[in-house]
Amino acid sequence: MTKATSRSASRPLDGKVVAVTGGAGDLGRSIICRLENAGAVVVGCDITEGQRMEHCDVTDRASVDRFVRGVLERHGSLHAMVAGAGVVERSAAIDLDAASWSRVIGINLTGAFHAAQAAARAMDGSGGSIVFIGSWIGVAPARDLMSYCVSKAGIDMLAKSMALELAPRGIRVNVVAPGVVEAGVSAQIFQEAPERRRAMEQVIPIGRLCQPEEISSCVEFLLSEQASYVTGATLVVDGGIRLAHAGG
Repeated sequence: MTKATSRSASRPLDGKVVAVTGGAGDLGRSIICRLENAGAVVVGCDITEGQRMEHCDVTDRASVDRFVRGVLERHGSLHAMVAGAGVVERSAAIDLDAASWSRVIGINLTGAFHAAQAAARAMDGSGGSIVFIGSWIGVAPARDLMSYCVSKAGIDMLAKSMALELAPRGIRVNVVAPGVVEAGVSAQIFQEAPERRRAMEQVIPIGRLCQPEEISSCVEFLLSEQASYVTGATLVVDGGIRLAHAGG
């Protein structure tokens, strides 16, 4: 039996220990549920503790190290990290204040680096996989979201750089870049303003919003042995909106 087919197709992550940052949000919960159904032992964390959720402030390296160390102490190993903690703050570029810029970059980019590096050190010698949650507007910018766009563009290069250096250690590093997902604040906005939802759906070539499960399934794929030859890649899951956006 080959390596790629050594696990059950229905439980491709059987026995794998996976850490997920930003686990309390709609997308984070979807990712955790999907990975657990795939057989993984998943430890989620977020800035505030909740049901089955550990505390971790990704902007604080000591907090991240404690979280990863706790996973190792309880489960003996760490096979994968999903760096999903993130925040969005809207502002025109000319009005963006330094505190807001620092907060978004600190959580989205520096926090992702903290999580990935801590995980890579924990995996060293045994191999593993890291998946960052990027965004389609890390590829094509959007108005009034400069700090978010820059942070997610940085995620792409962070993944490529880490993928290059960590490949000899058996660690793969990739990005899932969602489009407009019907989750969190976006879901609330579209529920309260159906006309905005209809307008957005008209822009997206596939004609509908992305569902959280469509992102979590891609995360599962990149963590699985089916993606054993994939590293340094950004999987854009946006229904084609970046194509329409690029076309003006």
